[in-house]
Amino acid sequence: MPNIDERLLAGKTLRPEEEGEAAEELKNRRNGGEKEENQGGSLRQRVQAARQAMDLKAKAKQKLEEKVTAPAKAGTSRALQWAWLTLIPSFGLSLIYINIHVFLRFVFGEKLFCKLGEEWIPKPLAGAGGEAGKGLSKSIGIIEVMGLLFLDLVALLLILIALAVIFMLIDLTTGWFCWIVDLVT
Repeated sequence: MPNIDERLLAGKTLRPEEEGEAAEELKNRRNGGEKEENQGGSLRQRVQAARQAMDLKAKAKQKLEEKVTAPAKAGTSRALQWAWLTLIPSFGLSLIYINIHVFLRFVFGEKLFCKLGEEWIPKPLAGAGGEAGKGLSKSIGIIEVMGLLFLDLVALLLILIALAVIFMLIDLTTGWFCWIVDLVT
């Protein structure tokens, strides 16, 4: 009996059982002579196994990322907490770190820098509290944002007052501002 390939090239049609044989032969050629059963089952089973392997890789990557970024996030959270606690003893200089922390959270994301208000709630308590822990963190965060805005406005006002005093002293000693006004008029 001639080969299936030779019959197809000759233009002859195949019977249904011969089509099945041709498909099996094609699979064997693609698999390097091994049958499909030796490869671990049907295509669906292989796809499911591949998806599970991908999920395992993603989970491993996530755990590795957690192990690396969790200590960094804990450190920045403690630094933010320290900055809030030393705001008065540092005469407002720790306000600089609080603003830097907020800026870096927008740049690098929440993997390294926590939101305002999250530094006061311990991670196990936040996880155990569920929605209540998130709500508490959110309400503390709103208070901290309002406090930060207020303190930034006060700091800006103090800077403007200091600049005004410096310019007034310069004007009193040199009279340069009156000289500029005379030039304009």
